[in-house]
This record gives sequence, C-alpha cells and structure tokens, in this order.
Amino acid sequence: MNTEKFLELLKEELELESDLQTSTNLKELDEWDSMVAMLLIGLVSNEFDVNLTGDDINSITTVQSLMEKIGAERFE
Repeated sequence: MNTEKFLELLKEELELESDLQTSTNLKELDEWDSMVAMLLIGLVSNEFDVNLTGDDINSITTVQSLMEKIGAERFE
C-alpha cells in the first residue's frame, strides 16, 4: 500500500482531525484513547491480515513504528 494512502486511511478510519505524517506520535493525538486503539487493531486486521496485541499497541508510538509492526515491505 502507498504510504500516503495508508495515512489517509488511518485518518479516516480513526476519525482523526489532524493530518498524519509517518513521524506523528499516535499516543500524543487528542483523539487517542482505548476506543481508537481498538479501531486501529481492527483496521490493521482487516487491511493487512495482521493481528496486533495489547503489547503491540503499547510498543507502538509513531505511525512509522506501526508500519514497521505491520511489515515495512507492505508499504511503497
């Protein structure tokens, strides 16, 4: 998937107000809470067939770290 498309998909699916960059710290977003974390788990599962655990969510900080957890080879 194209990185820009992924950033737009994240913004839309997680109902975020601000634009995202790969360097954006997800946990510093005003919208970040347990519901957004659950939406993120569902999004990654549906789009990439990757199951994120609670430990994964705890270790993910930036969009880039999320992309690495999904698998950097999946992104252009």
